[in-house]
Amino acid sequence: MTAPLVRLEDVHKAFARASGPSWRLWRERLRVPVLSGVTFEVEAGGRLALLGANGAGKTTVLKSIATLLTPDSGRVEVCGFDAVRSGRQVRELVSYVLADERSFHWRLTGRQNLEFFADLNGLSKTATRQRIRRLLDRLDLSSAADMGFWQYSTGMKQRLAIARALLVRPRVLLMDEPTRSIDASHAAEAWQLVREEIDAADGCLVLVTHQLQEAFSLCSRVAILADGRVALETTADSLHAVTADLDGFTLTVRSLSSAALAAGQAFPGVREFRLCSQMGDEQVVELWAADATFALGDFLGKLTESGVTVCALQRTTPIQGVLQRLLHAPVPREALA
Repeated sequence: MTAPLVRLEDVHKAFARASGPSWRLWRERLRVPVLSGVTFEVEAGGRLALLGANGAGKTTVLKSIATLLTPDSGRVEVCGFDAVRSGRQVRELVSYVLADERSFHWRLTGRQNLEFFADLNGLSKTATRQRIRRLLDRLDLSSAADMGFWQYSTGMKQRLAIARALLVRPRVLLMDEPTRSIDASHAAEAWQLVREEIDAADGCLVLVTHQLQEAFSLCSRVAILADGRVALETTADSLHAVTADLDGFTLTVRSLSSAALAAGQAFPGVREFRLCSQMGDEQVVELWAADATFALGDFLGKLTESGVTVCALQRTTPIQGVLQRLLHAPVPREALA
């Protein structure tokens, strides 16, 4: 049997929480557990989506695989290498797409950024030029390649982050909400490119996303994190089947104040309206309606009156509804085989 490319076994991680001037003396008492025994495997060709509420530990899992965090206990392996003892070998095999534009050099162009990171990874200049040209073309960034990075839109920055991760043809690709600021057509092309690259490298993908449709279409398996553990692992098809009746929307907005969020939560027919993530000046929010009679147009009008700019709207299955159904009112396990 082929060994998995990624294996986590009973991984624990806690973080110290500051509390007053003498917090260092009490940091062990104030440690907050985030991971409390996470275990899963991803084989070659596998695509695993990690789902969970905010704070469930999804990003901590990715950073542990990428050697950016050291587990307190347990074991993380990548292609048979221990992520703690053999960090250099692991970093040569892993690429990580994170939603953090600060990791780029703002004074350089998009092309120069990719050349800089390629040089850091020891890639030959001839091969790098061809590789960069192909990635920029596939991600529709060729016309902006020689623009300063500071001139890029949020979506362009995210597509450049995907290009950077794919430069080295990674065996293990880690992606943390990589398309939340990318429009649907560019996201579809980005995912097609990711599939091709994973297949060509006989690699695997571990994806953190709040978009259920993205998980269903891209990944073969889904793991739900709750209480610091993998509470449920199943196939994407099985999960989709038992949540097909849940309906809602994902909105990308700007200028969402706490007052506007509260007004949305109080709007008639809203079961759940919650902030999922924020990057730059854009926020991603989920709307879960009580039933099919929900007055979406009136709801959007109310948001606009509150000073909110709605940038994008997509009918989706809200992650919160899925988590509530599976974790608080579980369906029969045979349905998720």
